[in-house]
Amino acid sequence: MAMATTQEQLRLLHLEDNVNDQVLVREMLHRDGLQCDLVAVVTADEFENVLQREVFDLIISDFSLPSFDGLRALAVARKLSPHTPFIFFSGTIGEEVAVESLKNGAVDYVLKQRPHRLTGAVRNALQSRKERARLTRMEADLRQMEERLQIVGRATNDVVWDWDIQTDRIWFSENFQDVFGYPRHEIGTSLTRWQSLIHPGDRDRVVTGLTTVVAGGGRVWWSEHRVRRANGSWLNIYDRASVVYDASRKPLRVVGMAIDMTERKKAEEKIREQAALLDKAQDAIIVCNLDRSIIYWNKSAERIYGWRAEEAMGRNVRQLLLHGNSPPQIDEAVKKLAERGEWMGELTEFTRNNHPVIVQARATLIRDEGGQPKSLLIINTDITERKHLEEQFLRAQRLESLGALVGGIAHDLNNTLVPITVGVDILREQPLSPDAESMVRTMEASARRSAEMIRQMLIFARGGVAERMNIQGGQLLKEMGRTITDTFPKGIRSRVNVDKDLWTVSGFPTQIHQILMNLCVNARDAMPNGGTLTLSAENVNLPSDEAARHEVPAGNFVCLSVADTGTGIPEEILEKIFQPFFTTKGDQGTGLGLSTCQNIAKSHGGFIAVESKSGGGSKFEIYLPASGSPAEEAVPPQKPLPPLGNGERILVVDDEEAILAITRAALENYGYSVITANSGMEAVNFLSKHSKSISLLITDLAMPFTDGRATMDALGSICPDLKVILISGSEKGVRELMPQMKTDAFIPKPFTNQTLLETVHKVLLKESGPAAAPQPNLRRGGE
Repeated sequence: MAMATTQEQLRLLHLEDNVNDQVLVREMLHRDGLQCDLVAVVTADEFENVLQREVFDLIISDFSLPSFDGLRALAVARKLSPHTPFIFFSGTIGEEVAVESLKNGAVDYVLKQRPHRLTGAVRNALQSRKERARLTRMEADLRQMEERLQIVGRATNDVVWDWDIQTDRIWFSENFQDVFGYPRHEIGTSLTRWQSLIHPGDRDRVVTGLTTVVAGGGRVWWSEHRVRRANGSWLNIYDRASVVYDASRKPLRVVGMAIDMTERKKAEEKIREQAALLDKAQDAIIVCNLDRSIIYWNKSAERIYGWRAEEAMGRNVRQLLLHGNSPPQIDEAVKKLAERGEWMGELTEFTRNNHPVIVQARATLIRDEGGQPKSLLIINTDITERKHLEEQFLRAQRLESLGALVGGIAHDLNNTLVPITVGVDILREQPLSPDAESMVRTMEASARRSAEMIRQMLIFARGGVAERMNIQGGQLLKEMGRTITDTFPKGIRSRVNVDKDLWTVSGFPTQIHQILMNLCVNARDAMPNGGTLTLSAENVNLPSDEAARHEVPAGNFVCLSVADTGTGIPEEILEKIFQPFFTTKGDQGTGLGLSTCQNIAKSHGGFIAVESKSGGGSKFEIYLPASGSPAEEAVPPQKPLPPLGNGERILVVDDEEAILAITRAALENYGYSVITANSGMEAVNFLSKHSKSISLLITDLAMPFTDGRATMDALGSICPDLKVILISGSEKGVRELMPQMKTDAFIPKPFTNQTLLETVHKVLLKESGPAAAPQPNLRRGGE
């Protein structure tokens, strides 16, 4: 943490021929809080001229110059400005020369190899300069000094001392015992006795420093050291003194003052302890002056933002953390700080590596004793991870809402598919041309695939367990190829290559279809100007080393691959593409597609591998464990004709007119008499008048106003023995309700003509015995 800023403007003269060193000294003094006007000169003439014209608070000089040396510069300074402190800052000065320079009046020397000492030496020299002025005034009336020293000694807690160099006797003010605990007579007047009280670790430095100043003709001496009190404890002393000379420059005495710094040292230690505690805090704690330059930066700030304290010191906090931008919250913060002295809000800031970090920021304006603003305290809490968790929670909520929406859509889709699935069966009973027969088979396959997709959607939306089945991967690829041809841009060509004897895999067709669709859409996006998309399926025997790398058992796998000729994936992000929420599509992507695909593959006991290079296209390979021998081309089994009815009267209740119409047609085609009702209330009204004429009730579960359950309850009170078949697009919901309702069978939507007729026959057969023989006058498809 930087030292306190010097309030007064200082004038410093810098004799240096190296521009870099001039800049270094200026920046070091400014960073340390010294407000100074630094005048740099290079030659002897410049040095002398500026000293003759101007007054400076301090002179800093290199020792070795092209046509000028440090000792000559010191001599000129002593002549033209004898009271200005002189510090050598050089990389070539030796110990002997350093001692010589101190003898000639330099107050200190600092090696350029240890530049951090310079600011301390400057502050000490400035402090000594002030004390020298005080001691100079004391020299005006030396003969009355003892009396004045007595007065000063009685009036202050600082110990005043006077060393008579001629007699080598030392005198202390009356408060000596109050500070050090020794009676003055016990110490006596011996300088050696006084020196014996100095800590052994400091003694040589103190004695050498004082002797050197006196021997070298210096005027001011100062030192910080430890002195033992009478009780054995150590006091931290700041000792400062002035050397008094006679007219011939012969040293007469040294008059000084010893100041007890123990309490100050304790305070400084407490400050250091508090700073250490601040460094332990998890929040970034930053202190800025009023121009927003950073003057304190704790360890957590280093951890969160990546900037070390020495790198952040003196930098503008907005430039460092906001890249100079001013988001709307900053204007609000400035206003609140002016009005209330504090502000709290969220900000998006940036680390050293330009990564965004979201923080909960709290800013407080610090005022001095007069109530004037002097600095700004900023405490930032990193809430980036919390925000990500909140986003994931919101995504989960959106998915939950989407699930409810999907459930409703799936119910409606099931209703729209019923006329198709039943109608296809009715059409197939009619004499059809080969082309028409092919079209009917295509309609049937599409309807069944749609029904399966809706079932998977409902499992996802409402929960439940799907059933595994043997999957023909080649068939999935061929269907995907047709989808690509029909829906993708015409500039994208599709190819499908399938091994002749491809093994089957066990799994969920819709989920495998989801993987293929996701990968194909990604491939389409990677080829904005067109290209070739190749779908392949082959048998693979995975060796143990390759299997271990992907954490799967070795053995037979079916490899389904999706390859494109698009832009490819850069190598540096190739390993990240399966991570959740990682996306290369910016705001257009969620980062969940490939992660979901990989999870589906792993849930099937397999994995997804990828090969790609920037500009060279991509190839994704889906490895799924083989579950059986090569699949034979599926041949639809010949269905037996459904059993005919015998004129039984059936009441069908559904709010969808199309379902009522197609169900009525299917049942009447096979010898049943059908009454339809498009609401539960209408069914109750009819049955209350004709209860004995109805053999069977077929009702939908989800209907407006009076739903299937309410309808069944009402009809059950009218006709308790009535047989009931429940139809619904929500199989899970029906399974949960069936134990609470009297039903004889359940048919999930969408259903086929075959399923409808077989279920009706079985329910009616429960009590009435074998079905009657077909009536010749009843119409049957194809007859």
